[in-house]
Amino acid sequence: MQEAYDQVAAEYAAQYGATDPVIVDWGMRFLGLVAQRGRILDVGCGPGQYMAWIEAHGSRREVTGIDLSSGMLAQAKARVHGDLLQMDMRHIAFPDCSFDGIWSMASLLHLPKADAPLALREMLRVLNPGGALLMTIQEGAGEGWEENRFFGATQRFFARYNQDEATKMLTAAGFSVVDRGRNESPLRIWLQFLATKPSTGNP
Repeated sequence: MQEAYDQVAAEYAAQYGATDPVIVDWGMRFLGLVAQRGRILDVGCGPGQYMAWIEAHGSRREVTGIDLSSGMLAQAKARVHGDLLQMDMRHIAFPDCSFDGIWSMASLLHLPKADAPLALREMLRVLNPGGALLMTIQEGAGEGWEENRFFGATQRFFARYNQDEATKMLTAAGFSVVDRGRNESPLRIWLQFLATKPSTGNP
């Protein structure tokens, strides 16, 4: 996955430079749950389009972006002001309770399903009690490598979920699901989840 996104970073950034209106609606709800001076971690920030949106609408909130792809991070540098770090979401190198919000757009779907719970536990660990998670994934079944239809001969790994499956996974990791949504685009169906870390009972 790292190599695939390094190869297509410039094309990807050019094609996905705008913030989807559906995500804007969910994003405003997410920001409403994050402290006015809170810290937000964009997990799988890609070329930085969502991180830039958060910075533009997040008032005094501090945003940090992480991604496995150095190519994507290079694209993000031209768009954002916050820190950008190369990092695997399964091993988030921040202390416990470092952030007030976690933003995860179309990133967890690139992990094998066996690894997704580990990544969610890491997100929970670095989130403050009462903090919020906004996550999107694709609806479907199964997992595996797929030919990239948009950027040449590269392959990318996808794992897809149904709403109940993803809800159970979030709950098992320790999150409380506040709301969930579903919207269809011309090529795929997206699932949205807004969740929080309970104020007590979790690390």
